[in-house]
Amino acid sequence: MVSVVLLTRTILVILSTCYTNGLELADLYPYGTQHGDTMMTGSSLSSTSLLAPIDNLVRLSEAGLMATRYSVIRFGYLEIVNNGNDKVFLNLLYRSSSDTSNTKIYGRTTAYPGLIQRATDQINEAFPNTFCSTSPPTQLIIVTWIDFAKAGSNLGSNFQAIIATNGSNTFGIALYVNVSITSATTGISSNVNSHVVPADPSFFPFGATVTNAPAMMLNSNIPGTYIFSLNHIPPPDPCTEPSPPDCSAVCKAKLLKMTCEALRINHENLPAPCHN
Repeated sequence: MVSVVLLTRTILVILSTCYTNGLELADLYPYGTQHGDTMMTGSSLSSTSLLAPIDNLVRLSEAGLMATRYSVIRFGYLEIVNNGNDKVFLNLLYRSSSDTSNTKIYGRTTAYPGLIQRATDQINEAFPNTFCSTSPPTQLIIVTWIDFAKAGSNLGSNFQAIIATNGSNTFGIALYVNVSITSATTGISSNVNSHVVPADPSFFPFGATVTNAPAMMLNSNIPGTYIFSLNHIPPPDPCTEPSPPDCSAVCKAKLLKMTCEALRINHENLPAPCHN
């Protein structure tokens, strides 16, 4: 009995240690020029066309706009832009006063199936059945900041943003390996039709503890990982589309509900699942 207790405690300690360690650079989605990234040191990445436009993007679709391009800004945020000057800013660690001369930024769009499946699995873990085989992501935006604001006593910060979209359903994944600055702006802001909406700090729930972001358990079982929706309105339920084989959990629940209702109407005995 004592050995079992000791073994249990040992396993718990190991698991706790794994979670506390959080993410490492090797855990980020592959980045670098060898993976097709455009890379700059000390400067922002210029505007780049998306593989396909994004509709229903938060703060854009209300005005009937559609995102067609993105830019990676050296100050720690991502711009998603339409054909005009309307922009949504995804602030991961925005700090305009930082020395960015050593900051390396990387960015690319990709439709590589393995990476799309990885993003799908992560998003579906936090938001079950978000993407089905009938409506999978069709492209990813992968942007990475390495040695962000590294200068003097500041050791620099390393973080990454993944945008997964099929054009009408868009989610993001923020990955923080480490944060070496004590304060920054996080959240989402926009400039649409010359109407500026500042970042909402509740969008990324770090508050004043942005330095602790890599160790925080948010809506993922991996510290430093935060998954969020960028949809202006909830996208259509993919399980209402024909033949949704990967929506098993939601679709089976709906089928069970319909079956139970039919049995009730016919005054038949209900199986155990109908009582849950």
